[in-house]
Amino acid sequence: MRPSPLPAVYSHVVGLMAWGVLAFNASCAPLPEPEPEDLGSSVAPVTGGTLLFVGNSFTHGNEEPAYSYNKAAVTDTNGSGVGGIPGIFKKLTTQAGLSFNVSLETASGQGLGWHYANRPAIIGQATWNTVVLQEQSTAPLPTARGGSPTTFTDGARNLRSLVLSKNPAANLFLYETWASPASVGSQGYPAGAPGLQAMQTDLRDSYFKASRELGFTGVARVGDGYLRAVDQNLADPNPADGISAGMFNLWSASDSRHSSKYGSYLSAAVLFAKITQVDPRGLATGTGSAAADLGISATEAGNIHRIAYEIAALHDPVVTVRTRLPVTSATFTGAVTAGTPVQLTGGAQLASLTTAEGTFTNLVGATASSVTGTNTPSSLGTVPANANAAASGLGAHDGANNVGTGNFQFGAGFSARTRFFIVESTLASAAVGDPTTVTLINAANQAVGTYSLSLGESDFTATAAGNTSASLATLNYTGGVASVTGTPAGSVKSKLGAVSFSLADLGVTDVTSVSAATGLRISSSTLDPNVVGLYTVP
Repeated sequence: MRPSPLPAVYSHVVGLMAWGVLAFNASCAPLPEPEPEDLGSSVAPVTGGTLLFVGNSFTHGNEEPAYSYNKAAVTDTNGSGVGGIPGIFKKLTTQAGLSFNVSLETASGQGLGWHYANRPAIIGQATWNTVVLQEQSTAPLPTARGGSPTTFTDGARNLRSLVLSKNPAANLFLYETWASPASVGSQGYPAGAPGLQAMQTDLRDSYFKASRELGFTGVARVGDGYLRAVDQNLADPNPADGISAGMFNLWSASDSRHSSKYGSYLSAAVLFAKITQVDPRGLATGTGSAAADLGISATEAGNIHRIAYEIAALHDPVVTVRTRLPVTSATFTGAVTAGTPVQLTGGAQLASLTTAEGTFTNLVGATASSVTGTNTPSSLGTVPANANAAASGLGAHDGANNVGTGNFQFGAGFSARTRFFIVESTLASAAVGDPTTVTLINAANQAVGTYSLSLGESDFTATAAGNTSASLATLNYTGGVASVTGTPAGSVKSKLGAVSFSLADLGVTDVTSVSAATGLRISSSTLDPNVVGLYTVP
């Protein structure tokens, strides 16, 4: 007898359909409370065919017994003799009476872009009717957390296009990976459960944003399954201090990052539930089962099956397609010395900005009025002649000096396609980006509505203190104000970083409601923007 199928994730069907003559009693249990919104339509279950897993050690496993589990029943396209999570998945489908031909194309430490560049002949085969893509574990994280979300989306986009070019009917799933005790530390998150929650939130947002924007069939929320096991006191969030009684360790004891046998089994169970939509609570746990083969007790396996069921039954989260993005590169004209990054040696103009949305040259500058404050040491350039002259045009070296509260007027109407940007300079010994609040204002410098946006260091181009290699440009401006250190004053190298954001980031859902807005108010105790402006995306 097969377990009964889960309802489609977005469905509001009251009952569960029985698959076979009888349904398991578990299928009659009420679904967990769904998330408040759903996006998209129902996805048909995949109950057989050829399935390819693409990923790295988070897919093939990092240690026994998962690493080589069931390897004879799956095809390792790279000939490495790996079973891993695909091998466990295959065994679960066999237990459920389903017929899958499972293959894997994996390479330790590699991301989707590597697979696209190096394994297109394998991945680009018409034979695959389902493909599961797993990105390198930290790449989907925000840039400020050491991630490279653009690299992630580019790799996912390219592989999706490759698969569909050979089989337009193929199903493509993203495999959401997990936060780990080791990763939260290395990526700058808090320790313990709060760090796991924060990192998993960033991973979830990134995977669902990519899925929605690129048109994937769905996301297997493996990492959310890990977090649920922690939240339900089944998995120990701090295994380094010993495993608490009655709990298991989801992560490898060797590095607290890769999956243990429990993590690998949970991964396979969530993938099984998401792809097949068969209720994993009916899977066997006794002799001959995948759980027993791996040394997982019936009680532990039952809890893992329940978590996989609960995760697969959730509605997809509401994902706001955010455009608040660090500026990853820029071009300048004027007194510029080539290099990486370029050096600005005098008066320069900002010619283009690049974010994950593309490269833009239709930049509009700003004029600041009612400027007050004396912020140091992030001040470069000549002292402005008067407050209203503090920021004009796009001069990189003589932008808004000593800005406390600046009202930047653009003289152009805003739309949903408008993107604002702030370029800031700071000494090489400091990190780019200071906490600031941005508010929409009208031509009379009055706030429009209550729209505001808090920006911090993590929103700007990622450049660590003491490092200029990732900055947009560096400056050695010796004619600056005395607050810039060095002999002569201003000779210490400075760096530029920038951030872009949209009306959606400000919380504007109806553009007509801000039709009177013509500018921005920037409030900060430390931020000294060199350039404030806007551009329009296509």
